[in-house]
Amino acid sequence: MKNLNLLIKPASSSCNLRCRYCFYHDVADNRKIPNYGIMNDTTFENMVKNAFQTAENSVNFAFQGGEPTCAGVDFFKRFHEFVEKHNTKNITVNFSLQTNGTLINKEWISLFKKYNYLVGLSIDGNREIHDKFRLDAEGNGTFRKVLKTAKDFSKAGVEFNVLCVVNKVAAENGILIYNFFKNNGFRYFQFIPCLDSFEGGEEDFSLTADDYGKFLDETFDEWYKDIISGKKVSIRYFDNLIRMVLGQEPEACDMVGHCNLNGIIEADGSMYPCDFYVLDEYKLGNVNDTSIKELFKSDVEKSFLQSSINTNSKCKMCKYLKLCRSGCRRHKEMNSEGVWENRFCSSYMSFFDKNLPKMIKIAEFLLKNQ
Repeated sequence: MKNLNLLIKPASSSCNLRCRYCFYHDVADNRKIPNYGIMNDTTFENMVKNAFQTAENSVNFAFQGGEPTCAGVDFFKRFHEFVEKHNTKNITVNFSLQTNGTLINKEWISLFKKYNYLVGLSIDGNREIHDKFRLDAEGNGTFRKVLKTAKDFSKAGVEFNVLCVVNKVAAENGILIYNFFKNNGFRYFQFIPCLDSFEGGEEDFSLTADDYGKFLDETFDEWYKDIISGKKVSIRYFDNLIRMVLGQEPEACDMVGHCNLNGIIEADGSMYPCDFYVLDEYKLGNVNDTSIKELFKSDVEKSFLQSSINTNSKCKMCKYLKLCRSGCRRHKEMNSEGVWENRFCSSYMSFFDKNLPKMIKIAEFLLKNQ
């Protein structure tokens, strides 16, 4: 295949924090082996070698967890030795990493700079909002450490964006969070809706459709005012909506309308089709004994991709289908009529009703000022 995207779990579900809404903790608890530990060098090198045997033009290595920095910086130095050893075709390689930011030191920053990592830094807002759910193993807040990391990244010139989980508390403070990020010099944000566990059940962090719709409205209004006045602020979801208004394809997988070929690799080398479904029943095989190309051809992968294409009749009749495309598979639940429906459907409907004219204005503004 021409371009290969891999999301790697070098420390499996290991993490030094105990964020109460963590979706991967829930995923790990729903499989026979919750934590595979740290990936060993044999598996690590086999994965890298396998990747370069599969890709023709480029490989994107993304690291996530758990907390990937729990594997240690020396682990990543060995990774780059493997990359140099096996990239015999000299194809393009990109590196990214999602971190909670609490273990970052000068050595990590040096590595990120040397290899041009794009780093995602998890911050949920100001201290009060962030420390509500993002706690360490002793139950202490982590805001101060994370904000220091953000400042260290900025000072060192590490490219990073901020990832905010929109839980119930965050959703009630959209304007505050937007302006907090902006006032701290952050210009690239991602807002991702908080997920309930597979078992369901409402928690104090649980996000309702009404909550999320309100958050989208408030943050979009702030963003709209900044963009129209010529200020550069990037919010991934809104950026992609404008791309779609302009007739371009979105780059975010949850906005395409179906799942794509992505390899999620756990610490034991097992591969899965999606970060939300690193579960035993979705295991494609293992990179230690099977080529990535063959794993993508597995019946499990084919079935997973096919199931993501299904769009219910309500969606097919919706005037916003070309923008929404029925949303992410993980956000869909079976309703009382036995039909899969996006739990945030009403959020998007009300958001588009109110803001589509503004989206068109932004698209026209960008075309005029490009």
